[in-house]
Amino acid sequence: ILSEGERLTSLINDLLDLEKIQSGNLTWRRDMVQVREVIARAEAATAALFTFKGLGWALDAPNDLPLVSGDRDRLLQVVINLISNAIKFTSHGIITCRITQEQCYLIISIIDQGIGIAKEDQPLVFEKFTQVGDTLINKPKGTGLGLSISKEIVEKHGGKIWVESEPGKGSVFSFSLPIPDCSGYAI
Repeated sequence: ILSEGERLTSLINDLLDLEKIQSGNLTWRRDMVQVREVIARAEAATAALFTFKGLGWALDAPNDLPLVSGDRDRLLQVVINLISNAIKFTSHGIITCRITQEQCYLIISIIDQGIGIAKEDQPLVFEKFTQVGDTLINKPKGTGLGLSISKEIVEKHGGKIWVESEPGKGSVFSFSLPIPDCSGYAI
């Protein structure tokens, strides 16, 4: 009963978040954000999941990343969602967070060694209430809202989100965030 209650509460919160974002009624904070700090907080928030599944964690990022302008808590929500999904669909190995700069954007990628996603299913993963795959057997629980919410948040920050994957070879979920006052040169 407790587990089902938590699941329903999570579903309601996700629905409310999505509705607020789409209707423009969500209050956005704009601060200068250090992405490494957001990643560290997301890693701490998901540490128990890594331990439970016996998975490793790696961060591949330079120390001198530029700041981005954004809502720290909403960006944290995106990263936690991507890490949690990677953990859900990975049975062994390491999940890596890679941060790079391309032109005037930071690219944050969560790389797993999980089950992967078929090419034809990849465009569907960001749709509401969608969980892809050809079977419901042993499919991890979820509402199918996390990636849709993440997409809305990233787009409100002026970025985009995408997936690259191959069945049996894992997935890379990436999103971009614009760097304010950028000269256009990559590091």
